[in-house]
Amino acid sequence: MALTSGLKSEDEPTLVGRDLELALIREHLHGMGEGRAVLLRGPAGIGKTRLMHEVLTDLDSDARVLTVKCQASGGAAYAAVRGLFAPLGLTDGDPARHPLLAGSAALAGSAALALPALTTDGDPDGRPADMYGVMHGLYWLTASLAAERPVVLAVDDLQWCDEASLSWLGFLLRRAEGLPVSLLLTLRTEVEPARPDVLDEMADASSCLTVDVEPLTDHAVRDMLAASLAVTPDPAVVARCMELTGGTPFLVQLLVRELKGRTRDTALDADALHDGLGHGTIARFHLDRLTPERLAVAKALAVLESDDIETVAALAGTTPGPAAGAVDALRTAGLLYPDSLAYRHDLMRQAVLDATPAEQRLALRERAARLLNDSGHPSDQVAVQLMHLPEVPEPWMVTVLRSAALGAEQRGAPATAGQYLSRALRHDLDDIELLSASARVLVAHSDHPTALSRLEHALTLATDPRLRCRLVLQYVITSLGAQNSLRAFELVGETLPMVEAELGDAPDEQALRTLVEAMALVSGLDEKSTVRRVSERFRDHTLPPGETAEERLLLGMLCALGTLEGRPAAELVPAAERVLRVGDVSLGGWGALGASLTLYLADEIRPVELVLTTLLEHAQKRGQAWNSALVSTTRAQVHMWAGNIAQALSDAQLAFDLVHRDLHVKSAVGPHCTLADVLVLRGDARKAEELLDLVRRPRLDQFTLESHTYMMSRARTRAALGDLEGALGHLLRCGDSLAEAGIGNPVLAPWWYDAAQVLADLGRFGEGRDVVDRVAPAVLRWGTPRAQGMLAVSRGVLTPGDTGIDELTEATRLLDGSPGRLEHARAEYLLGRRLLERGDSEGARERLRRAIDIAVLCGDRQLLDQAVPALGAAGGRLRSGTESPTDALSGSERQVAERAAAGATNREIAEALFLTQRTVEFHLTSVYRKLGIRGRGELAAVLAAERRPVG
Repeated sequence: MALTSGLKSEDEPTLVGRDLELALIREHLHGMGEGRAVLLRGPAGIGKTRLMHEVLTDLDSDARVLTVKCQASGGAAYAAVRGLFAPLGLTDGDPARHPLLAGSAALAGSAALALPALTTDGDPDGRPADMYGVMHGLYWLTASLAAERPVVLAVDDLQWCDEASLSWLGFLLRRAEGLPVSLLLTLRTEVEPARPDVLDEMADASSCLTVDVEPLTDHAVRDMLAASLAVTPDPAVVARCMELTGGTPFLVQLLVRELKGRTRDTALDADALHDGLGHGTIARFHLDRLTPERLAVAKALAVLESDDIETVAALAGTTPGPAAGAVDALRTAGLLYPDSLAYRHDLMRQAVLDATPAEQRLALRERAARLLNDSGHPSDQVAVQLMHLPEVPEPWMVTVLRSAALGAEQRGAPATAGQYLSRALRHDLDDIELLSASARVLVAHSDHPTALSRLEHALTLATDPRLRCRLVLQYVITSLGAQNSLRAFELVGETLPMVEAELGDAPDEQALRTLVEAMALVSGLDEKSTVRRVSERFRDHTLPPGETAEERLLLGMLCALGTLEGRPAAELVPAAERVLRVGDVSLGGWGALGASLTLYLADEIRPVELVLTTLLEHAQKRGQAWNSALVSTTRAQVHMWAGNIAQALSDAQLAFDLVHRDLHVKSAVGPHCTLADVLVLRGDARKAEELLDLVRRPRLDQFTLESHTYMMSRARTRAALGDLEGALGHLLRCGDSLAEAGIGNPVLAPWWYDAAQVLADLGRFGEGRDVVDRVAPAVLRWGTPRAQGMLAVSRGVLTPGDTGIDELTEATRLLDGSPGRLEHARAEYLLGRRLLERGDSEGARERLRRAIDIAVLCGDRQLLDQAVPALGAAGGRLRSGTESPTDALSGSERQVAERAAAGATNREIAEALFLTQRTVEFHLTSVYRKLGIRGRGELAAVLAAERRPVG
């Protein structure tokens, strides 16, 4: 199905009455360097397309103009995008030899992610493409083209644009600032578009000029008649023309054509303009004079919207010769463009369809689909016709829709795939494979409730144990996205006995059994209410060797379970290291993340940083914004645990920006809490609280990790703001929640460590000692030097006299040399303060200087604000400043600066961080100013001068 370029026809009349609109548009697009858009809105025939063409003729001759006209019959996923880029040779040929993969410098990097949208075969790997990744790739393809010369994308009839292309146009407009890219769009206001929310966002953008195209005035209609008829009409003729057409340019133009044929030998007067002219009846006037054979061709053209005369002829029941004759007749009548098989205006095409009885229209759609399918046309073109049918009664139609859905999924257009599959399900609501495929694409389109409903129905139909296992696995993953995994855990529990009884020892069945067990852990550990049941189910489970991806997934999740339970770290670390040793990112990375939790809490930091970096690079390479946010959040937590606040800030800011700025995920928790924790340490508790106020997760208190992360972040923020009672309330609730869930790890959410210090500051020492005694066995069982040092700190602050000082001294010994740099710095500070209270100023100064040195290394501004005044009170002076120029960098600036210092170009930085090059340039300019340097050549040296703690 061709998308026509919509170029101006040679016989179109001179544009009149649009001087104001043209002036506004020219002023808005002047310079073409700021990512501007113009949206021309109005009813059919009002002259939007004609106005667009006039604007295009005025553009700089150096601009690359790409045009497409969307079709009323609908289009396949990214059909409009392919129409735009087709003239550049980017939509044809073998995907394996596509220009985006041929090593072109201009089309390198993330632009290659656009490939699934540009080719008819979708992703060359045959797997579903990430929707965000494809749009990210199309953005960089456009940016690459714009780097060569200005780009203008002109899209006519946006109301019929396919949903995937429309979403991308909105995506592009949000990021086009600073690019020499302009969007010129037309929209019919009486037609409901596929994504009104996207159109509203585009229209409201400050870079978009919305022009509501109004009917012509009497003067403009007079000028149009005079220019076309070579005679000045009298006022009565103009008034009658206005009465008949309402000032709609297209209807005036039709009227002119009629008058040219009727007034050659007579004077032009108002009586010649009778009621039969000017409205939709003009097209019908010509149709009534066509022979049945030519009328059949007119209807075939209206249905197919194709330039393939052979297919048109076949649908009309004739051969190409007579069909070509009918086309000539339609052109003579002014219904078709002279150089294509397209109707001059959709009003004409619609008049043809309206003149066709409904039953005949449906029969034509079905015949068209059959013809296209039998002649080997792509399934998405056939599907466009099938989607007009109320039902799909024949199996071949279901096959076509299934194939079209797969193609849309591989292009990163899950919404389109879902529409095809929903229509196919009308044929058989009990088709398990269709239900499963439909659920998969619904998840990609963020419709988890409907996806779960379809999987529930499929499970009631499935009797084969292997099929049922696959459906349950899919249900678990889907439920995690829906943030309610309780039902998934129940299903896995029902499935496990069947798995053990009916699956054999064949490798594929063993792998399936292992996956089901792993998913029992994934679903059961997600919410607090099922953690104890998971512990009971896997209490005596033998650890798998970790030789296959499935075994590593199970092993990683068993490590996560053992970590939550608080089993000795030394017992868990070897198993977790086996998971990460292979370094694969298969099966969603769940096993790697589970093992990472064990290792970093056990203070084995380096392997965790390596695997998270691998996962992050993998996600960024594929343009997967959500996975990038998830891994960046985890890596930020690891950096913070290792006392590297600068790196934690960089990753936490990236994660927050992705979920808040790009993905608009309102239920995210981890990115907000992690960035808030970093900000508290950097001395900005007020901003941290603002971030926490943005959290909108339903049922937050039910989730195993997120609920306790949130309570700890709230507590630390309130404490930093001076609200010790409020902080204590959050901490005690966190402790009670962990105990209720059966989570015994003392450092997962170390509420007791913070509570001991708050209670000491409040003078409630006995209550604090009760808290410490409550967790001491778990600390000793976990057994890491950090955990034992934190326990000694807690005892020390709650114990008076020399005994308390001895505890704090032991804490500094345990923490010295461990990755617990933040805890070590605090222990030194607390010990120094106690020594000062005892009158040992010299000992206090020594300890406080150590605390300050470590805090400077870590970037712990919160502790510095406490330790520096204490050092002054002890009679000490700073040996060197505690300020670093890099402390002034924001999280976003640090992200950019670190990559620039490593040698990345602005474009490479922008691609990796999902930014625009303009944003990268803005951040670098700010970085240079704050660091007092002149360019990136000095950047590496400045950042290298930062002394960072060793993980």
